[in-house]
This record gives sequence, C-alpha cells and structure tokens, in this order.
Amino acid sequence: MRTIHVFVVATLLLIACVYGNHDHDYDGDVTHASIIIDTTTTMPSFSCPPLPPHTPKNVSDLKPGDIKVVMALGDSITAGYAMDGKSSFAIMEGRGRSWCIGADQNATTVYNFLKYYNPNLFGGSLGTHIATQNWLYIPEEDVLNAAQSGAKTGDLPQHEMGYLLTQLKNNKQINMASDWKMMTIFIGANDLCSTCPPNGTLTATTADQFEAQMRSTLEIIRTNIPRVFVSLGEIFNISQVYTLGQTSLYCAEVHKKAYKECSCLFKPGPQSDAARLAMDILGQQYNQRLRNIAADYAAKQYTEFAVVIQPQGRDTSVEKFPLSYLSSLDCFHPSVLGHQMFAVSLWNNLITPAAQKVTSILPGAQIKCPTADSYLYTW
Repeated sequence: MRTIHVFVVATLLLIACVYGNHDHDYDGDVTHASIIIDTTTTMPSFSCPPLPPHTPKNVSDLKPGDIKVVMALGDSITAGYAMDGKSSFAIMEGRGRSWCIGADQNATTVYNFLKYYNPNLFGGSLGTHIATQNWLYIPEEDVLNAAQSGAKTGDLPQHEMGYLLTQLKNNKQINMASDWKMMTIFIGANDLCSTCPPNGTLTATTADQFEAQMRSTLEIIRTNIPRVFVSLGEIFNISQVYTLGQTSLYCAEVHKKAYKECSCLFKPGPQSDAARLAMDILGQQYNQRLRNIAADYAAKQYTEFAVVIQPQGRDTSVEKFPLSYLSSLDCFHPSVLGHQMFAVSLWNNLITPAAQKVTSILPGAQIKCPTADSYLYTW
C-alpha cells in the first residue's frame, strides 16, 4: 500500500502550525492573509459563435465539436488540490473546476469550452471532495480525471492508466471504437520537488527516467484507446512560485512551516538557491524531452493518434502573477483564478497552429473563439 503523500502530511502540519495559532505574527499581513481567494470569481462567460456540423477524416481534422470524451492524467494541479484556499480546514480537491477537465456548471475549464460545442461530452470530473491517497478514487466524481495529488511521472503507466482503462471499458456511454477522445497530460512538479543537492535525502527523476515513463504511458494510450488527441503540457519554472511567495510575509511564513510540501523549493538553508536552480534546469530538460516525444509521434503520421505539445508553461513568469493566483492554503498550488487562467491558455493553444502557440500563461488573456476554419491543431 502506498504511503500517504509527504505534501499532504506537510499541509496538515501547516494547518496546525499556522492557522491553528490565531495569535501568530502574520495573521494581519494584508499582502495575502487578508486576501482570501474569492471562489465565486470567474472569467468572462464563454460566448463564442456556434460552429457548423463536421465529420473528421482523421486526428488532424478534428474540431472542438468532434470530441466526445475527455480524459486527464496528472498530479495535484489537475486534481484541483487546495484551490479554495483557507475556505476549509480539510484538504480538499476542487475537481469539478480543474482547469482542463472540470465539469461543474459555469466553471471556466477546457472541458466546459468543449461542451459548448458538444453538449453530450463525457468524462469531466465533478464537485469537491477530500484529497485521496494510495490510489483511491471516487469514480462518480473523478469520472475520467485520473490525476492524483502527489503523483510523479512514474505513477502514470500503472496507477493512473489502470484506473482510466477500467473506467473506459466499463462505461456504456463511451463508444471506444468510434468516439474521438482528448487526453491532457500535465505532470512533473513532484518529480522536480525531489531535485535536491547531492547531499539531500530525496532522489530526483532524471530526464531519461521522465522520458521513459512518458513514452510508456503514451504507448499504453495508443495501443488501448482508439482515436485519441493527446495534449502534453510543458511545465513552468517551479522556483518562481517561491519567488512570488516571498513578496508576502504570510506566504513566506507558510513556506517555512510546510517546506516539506516541496522540500527542494522551500527548504531553508544556504543550499536552497542551488536546489531551486537545479529544479528549473531539470524542468527545462523535461520539456525538451516532451518536445522530442511529440516530434517522434508526428513523424509516424498515425491517422487516429496524435501527441501535441501545448507550450504555455514554457516561458511563464509565475513570479509576476498576482498573489491571488496562488492558493491561500499553501501559497503553492493554483487557486480558482489560477485554474481559470490555465484553462484559457490551454484552450487558446488548442485552436492555434504550432508556430503561433503562446509559450506563457498570461493573466488577463482573453478567450479565443474558433471559426469554421479552426482545428484542434496537430501541426
């Protein structure tokens, strides 16, 4: 049985050490402590013109309305961990508002953007529930969101794909042979969070290991799930979350109290700068491996399977984000607002050719509307 994830334990300690002490020095920090995330805030409503009916010839001919099923693999970001911040003392996942696959009504998510064009879309995760560990799922709410908080790349082939394949095969709403499916994969933060200096106690996932696990996962998808458009999300420089947090006395204190949530990012001591630099270097290596993988699949020219890089994380400057884009629980995970901007950035890139895709998540970016000439671009 898999042990409870370190960062979940760290967050419990954070709640006890920071929030449990109402007299602590940072309770009045107006830079963040008094800015509790407004979970009712949303992006402008999705009000794009309808698109004409379309029958795709192959995976490179897909339009938004052609997608029938949406799936996701990933970690705590896609699980919606802590997005509601300090609104609850339990450790919650807002899966129904997760950036790429949340299906809650009126949530700003890629799933709901796709559903605008296909009301019969299936697979989106629903509601909010307590964070689960040890590969326990709540299928009625998680649906085809296989992401789990604390997951690393090595967990994808067996654990997350195991859950997903079982759900796909047992669900009568899905026509495995004929339905076109979209899969979003965004992972790597927990792999990077174990990127400590040589005398550290954790072992990082090397770029070679990361690539091998990603290739294994993609081959499981290709050989078991017909008609899939896969989006691979590039990761941003995790160190910038620390940099942004240091602009708030509150967040700086939170990071000190629960540094084990990502020990190589928040660990105090003289080697911290070296650890953060090592994380960023390795993260860029991960991204290059993802680009290599996508290029290899493009060269194969499969007609019913594509792997497409979505590079919005590559050059993202998290350190320039408003603090409200971070969860007020841990100043680490994205808040509801953060998830909304993740969603808009991915959506805009999905309907943009490769050469024109943006490489940064930009606060305030507007939702792009596809036209009759737009595709879910594989080129």
